[in-house]
Amino acid sequence: MNKILLLSLNARYVHSNPALLYIRNYIASVCGDAVILERGINEKNSNILEYIIGVRPSVIAISVYIWNTVKVKQLIPELRRLLPGICIVLGGPDAGYNANEWLASQYAPDYIVAGAGEAGMLKLAQSGFSLKEKVIREKNPPFSSIQFPYNKSDMERLAGRFIYYESSRGCPYKCSYCLSSREDQRLEFRPVSMVCDELDFITSFNPELVKFVDRTFNSRKEHYRPVWEHIVKNCGSGNTTFHFEIYPGLLDEDDLDFLSHVRPGLFQFEIGIQSVHRSTLEAVHRVMDRRSYDIIERLINMGNIHIHLDIIAGLPFEDYGGFAGSFNRVMGLKPHHFQPGILKVLPGTEMMERSAEYGLEWSPDPPYAVRSTRWLANHELEVIKRVASLVEALYNSGRFAETCWCLSAYYGSSFSFFEALALHDTCEQWGRDWNSYAALVISLVNTCCHGMLPLVMDCLRWDWCCKGRLHRYPSALKSVHMKEARRTGYNYLMSKSVRGIITPDGVSFSKEELRRSIFFVPESREFSSRVMKGDLAIFLPDKRIIFFTAI
Repeated sequence: MNKILLLSLNARYVHSNPALLYIRNYIASVCGDAVILERGINEKNSNILEYIIGVRPSVIAISVYIWNTVKVKQLIPELRRLLPGICIVLGGPDAGYNANEWLASQYAPDYIVAGAGEAGMLKLAQSGFSLKEKVIREKNPPFSSIQFPYNKSDMERLAGRFIYYESSRGCPYKCSYCLSSREDQRLEFRPVSMVCDELDFITSFNPELVKFVDRTFNSRKEHYRPVWEHIVKNCGSGNTTFHFEIYPGLLDEDDLDFLSHVRPGLFQFEIGIQSVHRSTLEAVHRVMDRRSYDIIERLINMGNIHIHLDIIAGLPFEDYGGFAGSFNRVMGLKPHHFQPGILKVLPGTEMMERSAEYGLEWSPDPPYAVRSTRWLANHELEVIKRVASLVEALYNSGRFAETCWCLSAYYGSSFSFFEALALHDTCEQWGRDWNSYAALVISLVNTCCHGMLPLVMDCLRWDWCCKGRLHRYPSALKSVHMKEARRTGYNYLMSKSVRGIITPDGVSFSKEELRRSIFFVPESREFSSRVMKGDLAIFLPDKRIIFFTAI
């Protein structure tokens, strides 16, 4: 019997790959238990090879995606050298839809399993991995009949990682940039009762995040609503968050009422808006109507569900100004997480088939990011990439909320602010620490709008007080005013203490909490009139804010 190793190379440690587990279970009757090995793309090749050699498999099957293709190509020659005679099988979308290119390259595997994979791997295994054809295309059985991927050992091994789960495969929509739009990606559902039982098993291990990989989870109400109700009733008391990709236009008033009562932190929704321009949406077959925006606003205003919104740069009929319009419209919704992405021209999609029509130029290497289009020049896309990095660091982190809104108002729009920041310093990567980004903002203001500096410094200090872990300001934010505020505020509050407890405005805290607090006083009238409810503010260690006037 062949000894099979199923290998996944994940983008981050917290990620996992259920595809391997599906296949392990599906071929177990023929091959016994295959060995699962999940490593990261940033791990040294020598370490990964050491693990593989330790197993000494006769067959290694690797799941190939746009994020790990380069790593796979690095490993294949070494596997051939270190394990002579090994059979290498590739699966996953970046192998299945690129089969001819892989087989013609120096990294050619012995076999490529195209499509969902379970039936193809079983056919290979039943043949003893000795089929004549190199590309295996087998129609899978109904999704409802495929065994649940996880067992107790899997869940214990994956402690601390995201748990990926699919209650359906395929998608009802046909977005031209997405592999799920293909005709061979038919929409199939697992029975609701099965989904609920499987979720009960998963949540018994209390994972931090269960991420549904359904392309449009709420495509069928008789499926999504009972699953949501089951989660609220049976899984809502733990610490697990459930992530869903949804289309908001399918939610009705009854759904919105139900969702408004969901425990905060239980659900998070990802919504792909992609563009606000009708010509672009029609070209890529994307559905997004006015009601959808109204629903998104209502979901965000509920405040109990984390909302993640996406747009894509490089789509047909959207130029630089058009993308800026999409950016501003979506940012104006004030999502909890905003991801401006770059179009990836994926093999097997309609977007690739129509690439000449759209004038698409893209990287030949994964992730096949577009470099220019008929409507967007390369240098414009490079600016957008830097803007996206800054959005992640300043907006999505939540560490610069006040600063972002302040400077967006000054520049006239959110995109104009992030664009100015991206053009001010064209480094591809900025330092990851808070001080580096604060210094970048201060440098921009000093150069372009020096009169704004007092207000911006107030915003930066406020952001630090809201999100910083220390009760002292970093060097860039220190000033005589802050030092005096601490002295004045500390003495005033201490004078109000009774038996070691301080109770201004009915909020009680101890002297020790006071010592570990940070004091704030604004330097600009604008900030004072807009935010302050007293002359000073104190941020307690638990981030409660107390406004007061020291008299």
